[in-house]
Amino acid sequence: MTIVVVFNIFFALLFCTIVAMQFLLQRSIKRSLYYYRNAAYIAGILFLFTLMLSLYNYLLSCLMQTKELTLRYLFIEFVRFPKRFSMLAIPVFALICIAITISNIALIRHEGLRLKNVLGVVLGIIFVGGTVAIHYAGTLMEEQVLPRAGLTGDPVFMAIHTYLNLFLLLMMCYLESFFLGTVIMAYLAARQMPRFDKDYIIILGCSIDKKGGLLPLLKARTNRAIRYAWAQEISTGKPVEYVPSGGKGSDERMSEGSAIELYLLAHGAEAEEVHAEKRSTTTYENFLYSKEIIDALNPEAKVCFATTNYHMFRSGILARRVGLDAEGVASKTKWYFWPNGFVREFIAILDLQKREHIIASGVIFTGCLILAVVAVIFRLRAA
Repeated sequence: MTIVVVFNIFFALLFCTIVAMQFLLQRSIKRSLYYYRNAAYIAGILFLFTLMLSLYNYLLSCLMQTKELTLRYLFIEFVRFPKRFSMLAIPVFALICIAITISNIALIRHEGLRLKNVLGVVLGIIFVGGTVAIHYAGTLMEEQVLPRAGLTGDPVFMAIHTYLNLFLLLMMCYLESFFLGTVIMAYLAARQMPRFDKDYIIILGCSIDKKGGLLPLLKARTNRAIRYAWAQEISTGKPVEYVPSGGKGSDERMSEGSAIELYLLAHGAEAEEVHAEKRSTTTYENFLYSKEIIDALNPEAKVCFATTNYHMFRSGILARRVGLDAEGVASKTKWYFWPNGFVREFIAILDLQKREHIIASGVIFTGCLILAVVAVIFRLRAA
């Protein structure tokens, strides 16, 4: 009876945690789509919900097969879960890998073979191949290496092996959950349509051609900004002014901000409606220097930004970092370009939050170490 009480308490705690995270996610999204914690909440909900289902399935199997429910086997079931989660994720990421591979083949045909054009395939291989490798390495250690070394019955070595494997699996689960959480948030950000109450729209720059013309990616962003400005003025009568943003690259004849400015003027914008920012070299600086221009013109202004769909979520995060409460409008891109572009964004987003991820990795490692000590003390094995 005691174990049933413990199980119910743990199950209730899991359920309450999921509900609390769902509530926090909804409240956070209402405030802004561009919080990184939104992806973290989704990742946590996915992982904990799957854990809850796994434990519930274990309880049902015990009841149906009239097996004794013990704390020992509950502990083992808990430790085994990351392996099951990662195995469940393999088909999902295998499909993602296949889809990205198809898009990368098309991308290479259009733009040539470059490292940045195969990043999607590399990430898919890391997720799928890494999970399989961890499973295979664990089996190899347990069935070949440890028996030959005569360490199979040694509780310390078995605990080290089991929980080092657990740590690697948990880290893989962590990355997979965050990837799915980021995909969901990126999709929601790309689908967002800002309210028609804006004073300025920032157009995030990217490469221009050798003559100073806009390449397709940047032209799509600028056209999307123009369409939004027209839609707002038609709907509310309120005009939107433009802040094209981007400095001059070493291989560019003019700044990206200037190139966008010329394009806007050629497509009906008045000179007093365009306030070009020409110093920035990164997306962060795009927002930082654009905010300086906007604050000088109207500190109370309402702002949005235009960028490519796969770039929306990270752009919104960076906008908030400089203190800019801005919504975004997304331009579309070629179907074969989006997956690879998003993979680059995911890597960049991980780098933005590297401190948080290092702390989380430390917490996971500490938790695995505690489980290893418990396993040694109580002679528990997860395999």
